[in-house]
Amino acid sequence: MEGKIRILPRKTFQTNELLINKLKTADIATIGHYSEFGFMDKRIMCLNPNTGKVFGRAITVHIPAQESKALHIAVSMAMEGDVIVIDRCGDAAHAAVGEMIALCSNVRKVAAIVVDGPITDFDEIMEIGIPVFATGLSAMTTKFIADCGEINYDIVCGGIVVHPGDMIMADKNGVLVLRDFELEGLLDVAIQDQLTENGEKQQVLAGKTLQQLYVPDYPL
Repeated sequence: MEGKIRILPRKTFQTNELLINKLKTADIATIGHYSEFGFMDKRIMCLNPNTGKVFGRAITVHIPAQESKALHIAVSMAMEGDVIVIDRCGDAAHAAVGEMIALCSNVRKVAAIVVDGPITDFDEIMEIGIPVFATGLSAMTTKFIADCGEINYDIVCGGIVVHPGDMIMADKNGVLVLRDFELEGLLDVAIQDQLTENGEKQQVLAGKTLQQLYVPDYPL
């Protein structure tokens, strides 16, 4: 990879209003009842306490160790609603995301930044308000050293393969990567489950036990 940053065009998708409403409604933790796949490692956490549910198509970035040029280019390519997903090649020491990356991303109306590594400029990023999901904080940052890295190639983030254009869903519970072939099916199942659970909550408030609701074959 050294010597040249490899860049593919950003993937564009037509997202209809119905799909957007499903993404707004379905909860990641509910999808977790029905799937074992696509959930990033729990070490990638939501660092902004004001973050709600976010979603968007992935722009993928692959940057090794101390280098950061490719990320600056990727942020400049991003469009409204994108999620920037960053593979740090296992580096856990250098913060690739700081105030300027967050500011530019926010100005471009990026939905969120997900990075398999630490961030820096915590207070400034919290003030900017863009949702950021990362492994923690570091004062040691990436630098402009060499022209290397990849944009819009397949990457690995949080132990999950992320393809350019994959749908990313994230909230305080974690980050989920969904492929188009499974996207609407899982959203529909989750939404139906949430509707059912709303009724079950009312039954619990009225005095019904979880045993009565879910395991009636084992009466107490």
